[in-house]
Amino acid sequence: MIYSDNNNPREDSVFLRVKRAVRCGGRGPVTGPIQMVDFLRDFRCLEEEQRASGRKGVTHKQFVKLMEQYGTKLREGDAAYLCKAFDDDNDGYINPERFVRHFTGLNQRRHNAVLRAWASLPKDAKGRVRRNHLNERFSETVTHGDVWGTFSSTVPREAQANNADDDSDDPTLCFEEFLAFYAAVSVEIPLDEKFELFLLREWCADSSRAPVMNSTLREWGQGGDPLAIGKPLYVQDVLDRPLGLSTKSYNYEHMKRVHPYIPPLPPLQLPYLSTMRKDYREFSTQERALSNTLHGR
Repeated sequence: MIYSDNNNPREDSVFLRVKRAVRCGGRGPVTGPIQMVDFLRDFRCLEEEQRASGRKGVTHKQFVKLMEQYGTKLREGDAAYLCKAFDDDNDGYINPERFVRHFTGLNQRRHNAVLRAWASLPKDAKGRVRRNHLNERFSETVTHGDVWGTFSSTVPREAQANNADDDSDDPTLCFEEFLAFYAAVSVEIPLDEKFELFLLREWCADSSRAPVMNSTLREWGQGGDPLAIGKPLYVQDVLDRPLGLSTKSYNYEHMKRVHPYIPPLPPLQLPYLSTMRKDYREFSTQERALSNTLHGR
């Protein structure tokens, strides 16, 4: 499977059916984000369980079984295609990064917005996001929502076992859950600008600020100001530059074409089909020489 933001047609026909079944299967389309959160959480817990037992990751059989648990019905050929698509090393194990990237289906701009929102979340000393801190941060934002309605699913036993060494009763939130929820929300927002603005406002993750003192200071070298012009400017020098040309009379020789001209394909030179050639066979040279031109008169 090619790593790209836009899925290829084969991936749309097989993998899109898997994502639709996970988002809408079992609980209806209203709880689609929660369904995706549960799916990626179970996938991560299964991966951690495999690595704890000394294996590389999730096997093909476990991968297909996990998708079938969430309402996906795959034929044998489709299951083999998906397993081969996410098996980069051809050793029988699924690449988790590639699978999560394609399963969420976010383009580069939306994926970067989710990463910025995740980086702005408060974390503890071990770098983990606590759900109580997440709810406090979410209640102070513009939307003033309740995050427990979003990430209030039952924590699986594997995740409880991983948090058994923590003294706090507050469970943690992994990045896969956060990414899966906004991947499901992303389907309902068609424009990238609206999705990015909605996400950054929701978590106050916008990092725009005014420049501080000396942030734009230039370092002068041996030759003085690095941005200074070392020669006098004349009118002819300005006219020779592309940005100095008049908008009414463009000199296209100074403008580089971004899309160069591509000549059309040559004609196919198909043979001419007349009624005689279409309905009758072609006469040989000997038949033409012996033919009587007055036969039809």
